[in-house]
Amino acid sequence: MNEVQQEARNLILIGFMGTGKSTIGKFSARSLGFRYVDTDDVIVDLAGMSIPEIFQNQGEEAFRDIEIEAVQKVAKSNNQVIATGGGIVTREANRKILKRCGYVIWLKADPESIFERVSRNRNRPLLQTENPLATIRELLAEREELYRETADFEVNTSELTVDEIVHGVTESARIAFC
Repeated sequence: MNEVQQEARNLILIGFMGTGKSTIGKFSARSLGFRYVDTDDVIVDLAGMSIPEIFQNQGEEAFRDIEIEAVQKVAKSNNQVIATGGGIVTREANRKILKRCGYVIWLKADPESIFERVSRNRNRPLLQTENPLATIRELLAEREELYRETADFEVNTSELTVDEIVHGVTESARIAFC
C-alpha cells in the first residue's frame, strides 16, 4: 500500500453483483469495529429514488455520474467498510478515488455462481435481458481487468462460506492497516 492508503483506513469491497460485497461488508465491519457503508445506499439518498428508477428515468450514464458523487462523499471518512456497486470500476475517477481512500479487495465469483445468487432479484437493471447468464459473462469480461487494476487483494467467493470470506477479508485488512 502507498502512503496515502496507509493513512486512509477504509476497507473497500469491489466486484460484480452477487459476489457478496454487501453481506461480507456488514460482517467485516462488525469484526473490524468499522462503520458499514454501501455506495448504492448513498446513491439512493443523493438521487431521491431507487436504483432501478434511476436507470429507468435517467439512464445508466446518469447513474454513473451520481455514483461518482457517492464515492467522493464516502471517501471523506475513515474506519469504514465500503461495499460498492458492481460497475463502480467502469469510471476511471472512481478507480482512482477507491485506491486512494483505502485497502481494496476484489470479491469475485464464477458466472454460474453469480447467476444463481442474483437470478431471483428483480432489482438488477443490467440483468433485465433475454439471457442474463450471457450478460453476466459479457460484463465480467469487460470489467475483469478494471477490477484487477483497482484491487490490492482478491478473494474468489464461489466455493467459500460467508465465515471463511469474512475471516480472509478482515485478516487481510488488519495486515494492510498495520
